Amino acid sequence: MLYKLTKSRTGMLVPLLGIILIACESKPEKTAAASSGAKADATRLPVDILIAQEEELRQDETVIGTMMPYREVSIVSELSQKIARVAFQDGSYVEQGAILYILNDTDIRARLNQVGAELELAKLNKERLQNLLKTETIKQQEYDEALMHFRSLTAQQELLRVELAKTIIRAPFSGKIGISKVHVGAYVIPGTALVTLQDQLSLKINFSISEKHLPLINNGTKVRFTTALSAAQLEATVLATEPGLDASGRSLEVQARVDNSDKKFRPGMSAKIHFDSNGKDAKGVKVPTEALMPGDGGYNAFVIVDGKAKPVAVTISNRTEADAVITSGLSTGDSIIVSNMLRITDGTPVKAIIPTK
Repeated sequence: MLYKLTKSRTGMLVPLLGIILIACESKPEKTAAASSGAKADATRLPVDILIAQEEELRQDETVIGTMMPYREVSIVSELSQKIARVAFQDGSYVEQGAILYILNDTDIRARLNQVGAELELAKLNKERLQNLLKTETIKQQEYDEALMHFRSLTAQQELLRVELAKTIIRAPFSGKIGISKVHVGAYVIPGTALVTLQDQLSLKINFSISEKHLPLINNGTKVRFTTALSAAQLEATVLATEPGLDASGRSLEVQARVDNSDKKFRPGMSAKIHFDSNGKDAKGVKVPTEALMPGDGGYNAFVIVDGKAKPVAVTISNRTEADAVITSGLSTGDSIIVSNMLRITDGTPVKAIIPTK
């Protein structure tokens, strides 16, 4: 009985000692592996990273333009006469064909009456000589002289009628009239500016762009603009451009049209023109400026590949003190290193740390 109990206890003790020995042997192995992994992590350079994310680029260029009336004319007199009447109110809106000024026409009418009387006599004389010529009572020369005199008086009458029509000065188009520079009784001569007329229902914005942006501007292109009246962006349509560039500044003169039916704007106002200098479908990755390092012929950014730093040549489209926009060299998902840049070289083992927001 005692032998059986001792045998049973001995049978249980042997497996238990085996388990203890195995545990004692595996513990140093695990401790060594953990120690080795910790030592490897300690040799890696900790770096902050940024996960690259491509996004559509919208880089605004801003230039200053000037608003101009769609049409503008300086009203002048074609005759040397006195002003008999000013037929408009300063600063009012006038329709096309409306009378603006009436000049003194007394002497023209008097000359017209005189020529009219002489013309009647010349007509009678021409007809009488024409009848005598048929009977060969007079020479052909006499009739010809009478005919030429009649035609000369007819031309004088027509000229006086044209001059008489010029004594009434009308608006060539509808628009806003300015302040009259002359008043009743003033003597004007041809070319003297009397008043300014502007068509302001539409306005033109004149501005210049650099030669590098020429592909972005064509007839019909939409551009955005703001004024001193409001920061809200409005739209204008490019009407025309000069055929060539300004040689001194290498810039192109552009003219855009904007609707002004609500009479909100006035000629002479400044306008800030905004347009996208990147064009359509342009994409890029935005990175901090400190993530860039000078390279051969440009800049490099470092990305993590298989736990090591790898330099990548990048193309920069725009750069400020804080950020840079990369248009080639980086793709969505790349791990971009943004810290410890001075300690990194090609192949440096690194440990990525994603900054918490």
